[in-house]
Amino acid sequence: MEFRQIREKISAAFASAGRFLRETIALPHAKLYIAAALVLTAVFTLLGFPFDVLIRAELQKMEQRGLRSVEVGEIDFNLIGDSYIDSLVLGTGSESEVALKDLNFNIAINPVTTLLNKTLKGTIDVRDFRYTDGDSSFSCILASRFRLAADPGSGVPREGFLNFELQNVALKGVTIKGFAIPAVRFSSIVMTSELQKGEIRIMKFDGSGPDLRGNIRGSITLAPYVRSSALNLVIDIDSQSKLVQDYRILLGNLANSDDGRLRLTVTGTIAAPSVALPGAERGHER
Repeated sequence: MEFRQIREKISAAFASAGRFLRETIALPHAKLYIAAALVLTAVFTLLGFPFDVLIRAELQKMEQRGLRSVEVGEIDFNLIGDSYIDSLVLGTGSESEVALKDLNFNIAINPVTTLLNKTLKGTIDVRDFRYTDGDSSFSCILASRFRLAADPGSGVPREGFLNFELQNVALKGVTIKGFAIPAVRFSSIVMTSELQKGEIRIMKFDGSGPDLRGNIRGSITLAPYVRSSALNLVIDIDSQSKLVQDYRILLGNLANSDDGRLRLTVTGTIAAPSVALPGAERGHER
């Protein structure tokens, strides 16, 4: 076959394809069908995208941001509805770690806000949340709702809100000013807060339980390394709580304040908090 004949056949094929496309587009509702086909193709592409691989990779990157280690279990990610991670363990210090089991999350995926503005919005529920640091431990059931916009450079959350409710809370092995606090249980702890310019401002933080009742107000200034975040908190404890009454002889006048509160101030960092009793000096003067 001569080159001229090959060229003529190719030209005829393109012409035939062009006529087919024009005739197809001319059919009733053809443009609607084509648009629907493109949308469905995009949807099925997204549904089939290996988001679990992406999530695992992002979690592993956290090791480069100050974490000692990251261990991720099975991930079941759903673009629509709840997603699930069966276990996640974050090594946060030489002896400390955060362990999450049965983690359900539903995060709104918006390419513009997520990739360009570094903003995440959604819910996270954890059936078993546990933090350990040597002999100290904190455990609970967690339900949270949040919207966090992070700094593009440092990755530190800068704007948004963080609300949560904790149930079946247990705090063990805590030492304040060299004094070992016995295990403390809370039935529930509820917090609402807003985040402005990298500072978490606590609007509400109320805890109640068989051992202790109280509330917290103040702020936490976030740092790239979470344990370096600065604390500026005031804790008011109901002086009639069981734990306070059990140690009322040791606490003296502090356990019998006029306003019914035992007040603590907490400064320093999450890794090295400093706890003070502002009324201690006045209590000894009486």
